[in-house]
Amino acid sequence: MPPLLAGAMAMLCYSGSFIAVRDVAGVVPPAGITFLRCTIAIIILFPFCRKSLCAQWPIIRKCWKFLALQGLLIIVCGNGVMFVGLQFTTAINGSLINSAEPVAIVAAAWMIFRDRLAVIQWLGVLISLAGVFYLVGRGSLDVLLNLELNIGDILVLISIVCWAVYAVLMRRVPPELDRLNFLFAILVAGAITVFPFWILENIYYLPTPITWTTAGVTGGLAVFASILGLLWWNRAVEGLGASRAGLLLHLIPVYTVILAVWLLDEEPFIFHAVGIGLIGIGIYLTTVHQHGSAATD
Repeated sequence: MPPLLAGAMAMLCYSGSFIAVRDVAGVVPPAGITFLRCTIAIIILFPFCRKSLCAQWPIIRKCWKFLALQGLLIIVCGNGVMFVGLQFTTAINGSLINSAEPVAIVAAAWMIFRDRLAVIQWLGVLISLAGVFYLVGRGSLDVLLNLELNIGDILVLISIVCWAVYAVLMRRVPPELDRLNFLFAILVAGAITVFPFWILENIYYLPTPITWTTAGVTGGLAVFASILGLLWWNRAVEGLGASRAGLLLHLIPVYTVILAVWLLDEEPFIFHAVGIGLIGIGIYLTTVHQHGSAATD
């Protein structure tokens, strides 16, 4: 699959998971969601990569520290911390803060590898960011100024920093390591890391309910976020580079609007079209438009 299409599909998966997790906030606790979705994804993947895992075990053993770090960054500190944040903040606030992800990736790429973006690509980032602000602010500056931040927003901010570091470090994945095996390894690392937090959550916060809602949410996240979403996201990062692929995260609020209009019969407005249009222009300038002086990872 072409990297740009893979990234767009990954964002569709994450948009759906964003809505699902926010919808069950206070019902299915965040560590429970994270642990169960990883476990289910591992069970689904194992039959497909069992033989190749055995063949590539020496590679996995050699770079297990890196794989554990990537699993910690994306599964626990990225998605897991974001799930916790969504227990305390609104979907709008979460979407708005998440829109800073492309800038966080650019900053992480500069700090770790001294990467840079061309002027035209920075312009794309800023235009797309403006589109996100216009979209979540419903075309009104007053709406943006009246948004209230809380501890959940801080947690979402922490999660996007972890997402950024994960994306930038993707270039360090051994090229000979099968990407399905890489996914399996980071899911195992994530499940192991989050397990003690899940136990503590059950004891001191909220036990994970054994219900059809829990099964549906964690099963759906396992397939669409843990497997397909991560596979497509990794493909986009490797094909486009972390800095350019990161801009595709601005598609999350776009998909959210489309899903709300389609599934919830919400009324579309002019500000939807303007915001989506700005995001589209920004993505074109940063990912599609080729510029001779561009220097990305």
